[in-house]
Amino acid sequence: MIVFVNGPFGVGKSTTTGLLAERLPQALVINPEAIGHMLWAQLPEPLRTEEFELEPVWPPLTHCMLDQAARAYGRPIVVPMTVARRKVFDRIVQPLRAAGHDVRHFTLLATAATIRERLRERGEGPDKWGPLSWEGNQVERCLDALRQPAFADHIDTEDRPATEIADVILTRTGLHATA
Repeated sequence: MIVFVNGPFGVGKSTTTGLLAERLPQALVINPEAIGHMLWAQLPEPLRTEEFELEPVWPPLTHCMLDQAARAYGRPIVVPMTVARRKVFDRIVQPLRAAGHDVRHFTLLATAATIRERLRERGEGPDKWGPLSWEGNQVERCLDALRQPAFADHIDTEDRPATEIADVILTRTGLHATA
């Protein structure tokens, strides 16, 4: 099973994924952001886009990594990543499902104010992007896109501890914690 934990930057994907990894020690955590950094390390600066979702090679690389890891290791895979563009999401998830993988997708949501507070708590603030970090400037765009039915199963994280969110995901997937 591939468990995709999506949501706006700062909503709690990494925290939730960390808890899932603790509870499912047999699971592999594959972060597509690392795939994006590897790609950028290979590309000259003029070819790099503003974000991984806009890189034409990133979706197929991410799909390939997830597909091959699932086949090679036969373990649950947990994937934390913000993918708010439907076309990009489909380029990763549809081929995985077509290849027979059981892909469970969850989108974590909260209010824009809560997400920005979480970003500040993790140390993000004003930078070259203006009074908000790059991630902070993406909140509304991501929330608008990710609230759409195509990005369901939605989980409201507002005023809920990450442990509860991890429990919800475990319950909905039927995966059993061993830790």
